[in-house]
Amino acid sequence: MEKEEHRQEIAPRSFPNLQLLVPYNEALYYVQGRLGMFGRGELKPFCEAGGFSYTAVINLKNGKLKREEPHLLQRVLRHLAVPTELIRYPLDTLSNGFILPDTAALAAFQEQIAFFKSCQ
Repeated sequence: MEKEEHRQEIAPRSFPNLQLLVPYNEALYYVQGRLGMFGRGELKPFCEAGGFSYTAVINLKNGKLKREEPHLLQRVLRHLAVPTELIRYPLDTLSNGFILPDTAALAAFQEQIAFFKSCQ
């Protein structure tokens, strides 16, 4: 039997446009707001469809994560139709941020954040 090599093609990454950067804490606030919009009983099917741990998503929603979970947050953002690229920035820290694909996505994101803040 011949071994088959399966290599995943990795697209080249250009330098990220830092004007499209959303800091971790802002992305977390956004996700918590979006998860809070789910009706009773809708979060579990969301988790199953996205392959998420229900407990992890509940902890994310309620702000009870023990540490930052940037990869979980990115996966949830993507499942909420918010495509992002995860980066560590500023370079001399362990802070994470998310690059949105374009200015329209950033404007929509900021508009939705403003909506969540107005509801407090």
